[in-house]
Amino acid sequence: MPDRYADAVRARRAELRELRARLGGGHRGELRSCLALSRLAAAGQAAAALAALRREVAAHVRRGDRQVRERLPARLEDAVAAVGAAVALAWGEGLRPPLRRIATERGLAMEPGFPALPPPRAVRVPPAPEPLDPVPSLLTGVVEGAALWRLALLPLAVLPLLGLPALGGAALTPLAVGAGAAAVVVAAVSRRTAAQRARLHRGAEQVLTAAAAAIDADLDRRLVELERAAGAALDTAVLHRRAAVERELARLAADPGSEHDG
Repeated sequence: MPDRYADAVRARRAELRELRARLGGGHRGELRSCLALSRLAAAGQAAAALAALRREVAAHVRRGDRQVRERLPARLEDAVAAVGAAVALAWGEGLRPPLRRIATERGLAMEPGFPALPPPRAVRVPPAPEPLDPVPSLLTGVVEGAALWRLALLPLAVLPLLGLPALGGAALTPLAVGAGAAAVVVAAVSRRTAAQRARLHRGAEQVLTAAAAAIDADLDRRLVELERAAGAALDTAVLHRRAAVERELARLAADPGSEHDG
Protein backbone atom coordinates (compact mmCIF):
# COMPACT_ATOMS: atom_id res chain seq x y z
CA MET A 1 0.00 0.00 0.00
CA PRO A 2 1.23 3.51 -0.71
CA ASP A 3 2.62 5.39 2.24
CA ARG A 4 0.55 8.55 2.21
CA TYR A 5 2.53 10.10 5.01
CA ALA A 6 5.81 9.64 3.16
CA ASP A 7 4.22 11.03 -0.02
CA ALA A 8 3.04 14.10 1.87
CA VAL A 9 6.50 14.62 3.35
CA ARG A 10 8.14 14.38 -0.06
CA ALA A 11 5.63 16.83 -1.53
CA ARG A 12 6.26 19.24 1.33
CA ARG A 13 10.02 18.97 0.87
CA ALA A 14 9.69 19.76 -2.83
CA GLU A 15 7.51 22.74 -2.00
CA LEU A 16 9.98 24.03 0.58
CA ARG A 17 12.94 23.62 -1.77
CA GLU A 18 11.12 25.57 -4.47
CA LEU A 19 10.34 28.27 -1.94
CA ARG A 20 13.97 28.31 -0.78
CA ALA A 21 15.05 28.91 -4.37
CA ARG A 22 12.71 31.91 -4.59
CA LEU A 23 14.26 33.23 -1.39
CA GLY A 24 17.70 33.35 -2.95
CA GLY A 25 17.78 37.13 -3.45
CA GLY A 26 15.75 37.67 -6.61
CA HIS A 27 13.40 39.99 -4.75
CA ARG A 28 15.86 42.86 -5.18
CA GLY A 29 15.82 42.58 -8.96
CA GLU A 30 12.02 42.40 -9.02
CA LEU A 31 11.84 45.44 -6.76
CA ARG A 32 14.05 47.50 -9.08
CA SER A 33 12.04 46.39 -12.11
CA CYS A 34 8.76 47.44 -10.48
CA LEU A 35 10.21 50.82 -9.54
CA ALA A 36 11.58 51.42 -13.04
CA LEU A 37 8.24 50.59 -14.66
CA SER A 38 6.40 52.84 -12.24
CA ARG A 39 8.84 55.65 -13.07
CA LEU A 40 8.09 55.35 -16.78
CA ALA A 41 4.33 55.29 -16.21
CA ALA A 42 4.40 58.33 -13.92
CA ALA A 43 6.64 60.31 -16.28
CA GLY A 44 4.29 59.58 -19.17
CA GLN A 45 1.26 60.65 -17.16
CA ALA A 46 2.95 63.89 -16.09
CA ALA A 47 4.05 64.72 -19.63
CA ALA A 48 0.55 64.14 -21.02
CA ALA A 49 -1.11 66.21 -18.29
CA LEU A 50 1.30 69.12 -18.69
CA ALA A 51 0.92 69.03 -22.49
CA ALA A 52 -2.86 69.26 -22.12
CA LEU A 53 -2.41 72.12 -19.65
CA ARG A 54 -0.10 73.89 -22.09
CA ARG A 55 -2.75 73.71 -24.82
CA GLU A 56 -5.40 75.00 -22.44
CA VAL A 57 -3.22 77.92 -21.40
CA ALA A 58 -2.55 78.84 -25.03
CA ALA A 59 -6.28 78.85 -25.75
CA HIS A 60 -6.99 81.10 -22.75
CA VAL A 61 -4.25 83.53 -23.72
CA ARG A 62 -5.40 83.64 -27.33
CA ARG A 63 -9.14 83.98 -26.77
CA GLY A 64 -9.52 85.16 -23.19
CA ASP A 65 -10.49 88.66 -22.20
CA ARG A 66 -8.47 90.90 -19.94
CA GLN A 67 -9.85 89.48 -16.68
CA VAL A 68 -9.12 85.91 -17.80
CA ARG A 69 -5.54 86.83 -18.65
CA GLU A 70 -5.05 88.57 -15.32
CA ARG A 71 -6.26 85.50 -13.40
CA LEU A 72 -4.27 83.06 -15.52
CA PRO A 73 -1.00 82.98 -13.46
CA ALA A 74 -2.80 82.07 -10.21
CA ARG A 75 -4.99 79.49 -11.95
CA LEU A 76 -1.95 77.99 -13.66
CA GLU A 77 -0.18 77.60 -10.32
CA ASP A 78 -3.18 75.73 -8.89
CA ALA A 79 -3.45 73.55 -12.00
CA VAL A 80 0.23 72.61 -11.84
CA ALA A 81 -0.12 71.64 -8.17
CA ALA A 82 -3.14 69.49 -9.07
CA VAL A 83 -1.16 67.71 -11.80
CA GLY A 84 1.65 66.95 -9.36
CA ALA A 85 -0.79 65.57 -6.77
CA ALA A 86 -2.57 63.40 -9.36
CA VAL A 87 0.72 61.96 -10.65
CA ALA A 88 1.88 61.16 -7.10
CA LEU A 89 -1.43 59.47 -6.22
CA ALA A 90 -1.52 57.37 -9.40
CA TRP A 91 2.12 56.36 -8.90
CA GLY A 92 1.42 55.01 -5.42
CA GLU A 93 -1.78 53.21 -6.40
CA GLY A 94 -0.06 51.54 -9.34
CA LEU A 95 3.05 50.52 -7.40
CA ARG A 96 1.55 48.94 -4.28
CA PRO A 97 0.09 45.77 -5.91
CA PRO A 98 3.31 44.56 -7.61
CA LEU A 99 5.37 45.20 -4.47
CA ARG A 100 2.90 43.23 -2.38
CA ARG A 101 3.03 40.45 -4.97
CA ILE A 102 6.81 40.17 -4.44
CA ALA A 103 6.17 39.45 -0.76
CA THR A 104 3.14 37.22 -1.30
CA GLU A 105 4.87 34.92 -3.80
CA ARG A 106 7.57 34.23 -1.21
CA GLY A 107 5.25 33.85 1.75
CA LEU A 108 6.84 36.80 3.52
CA ALA A 109 5.33 38.25 6.68
CA MET A 110 5.46 41.99 6.09
CA GLU A 111 4.52 44.81 8.40
CA PRO A 112 0.97 46.15 8.05
CA GLY A 113 0.78 48.85 5.42
CA PHE A 114 3.66 47.52 3.33
CA PRO A 115 4.91 49.20 1.27
CA ALA A 116 5.06 52.50 3.15
CA LEU A 117 5.33 55.08 0.40
CA PRO A 118 7.32 58.27 1.03
CA PRO A 119 4.97 61.26 1.18
CA PRO A 120 4.98 63.50 -1.88
CA ARG A 121 5.99 67.12 -1.79
CA ALA A 122 3.71 69.75 -3.23
CA VAL A 123 4.86 71.03 -6.60
CA ARG A 124 5.92 74.61 -6.04
CA VAL A 125 7.38 76.60 -8.88
CA PRO A 126 8.78 80.12 -8.55
CA PRO A 127 6.70 82.83 -10.19
CA ALA A 128 7.78 83.65 -13.69
CA PRO A 129 10.07 86.70 -13.72
CA GLU A 130 8.92 89.84 -15.43
CA PRO A 131 10.31 90.26 -18.95
CA LEU A 132 13.21 92.61 -19.41
CA ASP A 133 11.31 94.70 -21.92
CA PRO A 134 8.57 96.63 -20.10
CA VAL A 135 4.97 96.57 -21.18
CA PRO A 136 4.41 99.41 -23.66
CA SER A 137 2.88 102.37 -21.93
CA LEU A 138 -0.01 104.44 -23.10
CA LEU A 139 2.48 107.13 -24.17
CA THR A 140 4.07 104.66 -26.60
CA GLY A 141 0.69 103.97 -28.11
CA VAL A 142 -0.02 107.68 -28.35
CA VAL A 143 3.22 108.28 -30.22
CA GLU A 144 2.47 105.53 -32.70
CA GLY A 145 -1.13 106.62 -33.02
CA ALA A 146 0.05 110.15 -33.72
CA ALA A 147 1.75 108.89 -36.86
CA LEU A 148 -1.59 107.60 -38.11
CA TRP A 149 -3.19 110.85 -37.05
CA ARG A 150 -0.75 112.77 -39.25
CA LEU A 151 -1.74 110.58 -42.17
CA ALA A 152 -5.37 111.42 -41.51
CA LEU A 153 -4.56 115.16 -41.51
CA LEU A 154 -2.52 114.92 -44.70
CA PRO A 155 -5.52 115.59 -47.02
CA LEU A 156 -6.13 118.92 -45.27
CA ALA A 157 -2.68 120.10 -46.25
CA VAL A 158 -2.93 118.79 -49.80
CA LEU A 159 -6.31 120.29 -50.69
CA PRO A 160 -5.07 123.91 -51.16
CA LEU A 161 -2.29 122.65 -53.41
CA LEU A 162 -4.90 121.07 -55.66
CA GLY A 163 -6.74 124.38 -56.02
CA LEU A 164 -9.60 123.33 -53.80
CA PRO A 165 -11.00 125.84 -51.35
CA ALA A 166 -9.48 125.78 -47.92
CA LEU A 167 -12.98 125.82 -46.50
CA GLY A 168 -13.43 122.28 -47.75
CA GLY A 169 -10.40 121.25 -45.76
CA ALA A 170 -11.76 122.90 -42.67
CA ALA A 171 -15.00 121.03 -43.12
CA LEU A 172 -13.08 117.75 -43.03
CA THR A 173 -11.19 118.68 -39.88
CA PRO A 174 -13.59 116.98 -37.42
CA LEU A 175 -13.41 113.75 -39.43
CA ALA A 176 -9.63 113.81 -39.45
CA VAL A 177 -9.48 114.56 -35.73
CA GLY A 178 -11.83 111.67 -34.97
CA ALA A 179 -9.87 109.26 -37.14
CA GLY A 180 -6.63 110.29 -35.49
CA ALA A 181 -8.03 109.86 -31.99
CA ALA A 182 -9.36 106.42 -32.88
CA ALA A 183 -5.95 105.47 -34.29
CA VAL A 184 -4.29 106.51 -31.03
CA VAL A 185 -6.62 104.37 -28.93
CA VAL A 186 -6.47 101.34 -31.22
CA ALA A 187 -2.67 101.42 -31.41
CA ALA A 188 -2.28 101.74 -27.64
CA VAL A 189 -4.75 98.96 -26.82
CA SER A 190 -3.42 96.61 -29.50
CA ARG A 191 0.18 96.95 -28.43
CA ARG A 192 -0.67 96.54 -24.76
CA THR A 193 -2.77 93.42 -25.42
CA ALA A 194 -0.15 91.86 -27.69
CA ALA A 195 2.60 92.52 -25.16
CA GLN A 196 0.53 91.06 -22.32
CA ARG A 197 -0.24 87.92 -24.32
CA ALA A 198 3.42 87.45 -25.23
CA ARG A 199 4.42 87.90 -21.60
CA LEU A 200 1.80 85.38 -20.45
CA HIS A 201 3.00 82.86 -23.03
CA ARG A 202 6.59 83.18 -21.83
CA GLY A 203 5.63 83.07 -18.17
CA ALA A 204 3.36 80.04 -18.62
CA GLU A 205 6.07 78.16 -20.50
CA GLN A 206 8.56 78.88 -17.72
CA VAL A 207 6.08 77.68 -15.09
CA LEU A 208 5.27 74.47 -16.99
CA THR A 209 8.94 73.70 -17.60
CA ALA A 210 9.74 74.25 -13.93
CA ALA A 211 6.75 72.11 -12.93
CA ALA A 212 7.91 69.20 -15.10
CA ALA A 213 11.36 69.37 -13.50
CA ALA A 214 9.86 69.56 -9.99
CA ILE A 215 7.57 66.56 -10.59
CA ASP A 216 10.47 64.50 -11.95
CA ALA A 217 12.74 65.47 -9.06
CA ASP A 218 10.14 64.58 -6.42
CA LEU A 219 9.40 61.28 -8.14
CA ASP A 220 13.09 60.39 -8.22
CA ARG A 221 13.40 61.26 -4.53
CA ARG A 222 10.47 59.03 -3.61
CA LEU A 223 11.83 56.18 -5.72
CA VAL A 224 15.21 56.31 -4.00
CA GLU A 225 13.64 56.43 -0.54
CA LEU A 226 11.19 53.64 -1.36
CA GLU A 227 13.89 51.36 -2.79
CA ARG A 228 15.94 51.83 0.36
CA ALA A 229 13.05 51.23 2.77
CA ALA A 230 11.22 48.48 0.86
CA GLY A 231 14.48 46.72 0.00
CA ALA A 232 15.52 46.62 3.65
CA ALA A 233 12.08 45.37 4.74
CA LEU A 234 12.10 42.64 2.09
CA ASP A 235 15.66 41.62 2.99
CA THR A 236 14.70 41.16 6.64
CA ALA A 237 11.53 39.23 5.80
CA VAL A 238 13.41 37.00 3.34
CA LEU A 239 16.05 36.13 5.95
CA HIS A 240 13.40 35.21 8.51
CA ARG A 241 11.40 33.20 5.98
CA ARG A 242 14.47 31.37 4.70
CA ALA A 243 15.50 30.46 8.25
CA ALA A 244 12.00 29.08 8.89
CA VAL A 245 12.17 27.04 5.67
CA GLU A 246 15.56 25.60 6.62
CA ARG A 247 14.27 24.63 10.06
CA GLU A 248 11.26 22.87 8.60
CA LEU A 249 13.41 21.02 6.07
CA ALA A 250 15.69 19.91 8.90
CA ARG A 251 12.73 18.61 10.92
CA LEU A 252 11.39 16.69 7.94
CA ALA A 253 14.80 15.20 7.28
CA ALA A 254 15.05 14.04 10.91
CA ASP A 255 11.56 12.52 10.90
CA PRO A 256 12.05 8.75 11.19
CA GLY A 257 8.66 8.10 9.64
CA SER A 258 9.56 9.68 6.30
CA GLU A 259 11.78 8.53 3.49
CA HIS A 260 14.70 10.61 2.34
CA ASP A 261 14.35 11.62 -1.28
CA GLY A 262 17.71 13.34 -1.60
